[in-house]
Amino acid sequence: MKYGILLLSCILWIVQPVFAGEIVAIVNDEPISNYDVEARAKLIAIQKAQYLSNKRKAQYIEEALNAIIDDKVKITEAKRSGFSVKDSEIEDAISHLEQQNGLKSGEMVKMLAKNGVPVRILKDQIRADLMWIQVLQKQRSAISEATSVEIENKKKELRKELQKEEFYVFEILVPTKETAEECYKEILNGTDFDKVVAKYSIASSKETGGEVGWIDSKHYGKEITGVLRQLSAGEISVPLKTKKGYLLLLVQDRKIPITEDFVTIWELAQMAIPTEHAVKLEKQLIALNNCDKFLKFAKKYAIEESVKSGMMSPNQLPEELFDILKSNPTKSVIGPVRTADTDIFFMKCDIIKKQVLPEDSQIKMQIENEKMESLSDKILKNAKRFAVIERK
Repeated sequence: MKYGILLLSCILWIVQPVFAGEIVAIVNDEPISNYDVEARAKLIAIQKAQYLSNKRKAQYIEEALNAIIDDKVKITEAKRSGFSVKDSEIEDAISHLEQQNGLKSGEMVKMLAKNGVPVRILKDQIRADLMWIQVLQKQRSAISEATSVEIENKKKELRKELQKEEFYVFEILVPTKETAEECYKEILNGTDFDKVVAKYSIASSKETGGEVGWIDSKHYGKEITGVLRQLSAGEISVPLKTKKGYLLLLVQDRKIPITEDFVTIWELAQMAIPTEHAVKLEKQLIALNNCDKFLKFAKKYAIEESVKSGMMSPNQLPEELFDILKSNPTKSVIGPVRTADTDIFFMKCDIIKKQVLPEDSQIKMQIENEKMESLSDKILKNAKRFAVIERK
């Protein structure tokens, strides 16, 4: 009898950390703790590349709870059909994620731990996903192949989406011009935007740190859209008068309307060198005549964090920089663009004409994936009807 008590104590000691915290839901007799929900919320924030601020926490907590409930229902349904997943498959999936994100083996676990997410939380999600894929594969015959008509209709839909002009916006709305000017002054003096939002804004977006999200040109009207077009990413507008009060708008990103079948993409490289060194290296800089030499030179002489290369649409560049790059030939060193103590140099490595719409085969795959997602939602909804789900 003593051995039985000892064994039970060990089991409780092992299980306790897993279900630490208050039980917030039960799915088919399996408890979900607030500890797991909060950890999953942090994981969601990481996956969305967003900071889990207090403003977003309630939203992410709800999303996390729903996701865990869905995962438990998916696993139950998969087991009912005789499906399972080996631990080695989960480890392989994590390795694949690391490769996709440019991480070395084991770095994913360290990154999660640093953000307060036990690797078990990610493994639980992956297990549910892998088991659910098996459920869907069994039903794949229910998905019809995309037709040529569907592909053409999808192309029209994609073209229409590309032709939209949109802005990713944060806002502060205040009742008076004086308050708006005070907000503007505080931000210019270095106060964080979200702190000014919390202190002054009367808009509903105050709950999300002023975040409005993607909007089109109709959201604020013609005049304010004209102002948004003049703002670079990260730049804030002067106070703008509206019917509801005075607005300050921060543009985080912008989608330029695309009306052509092909767009021009520049392959760019850049580096920054302390001004005192750049003067001495002038002759060597002028001699660089391709991107490989440019980047090799940058690795040796430039400030490490300033060295960048990649593809970019000219429309995404600030107007002044666009004018400088446009007027210079490819594979020649452009610059310097001077800052307080550094000289920034660029090279337009190549100019590429890129087709705007995906190939028909890619669109076909996208349509069939959307059909599969729709089927997934239908199967999950039906499975949840027969599951015992209790929220506390």
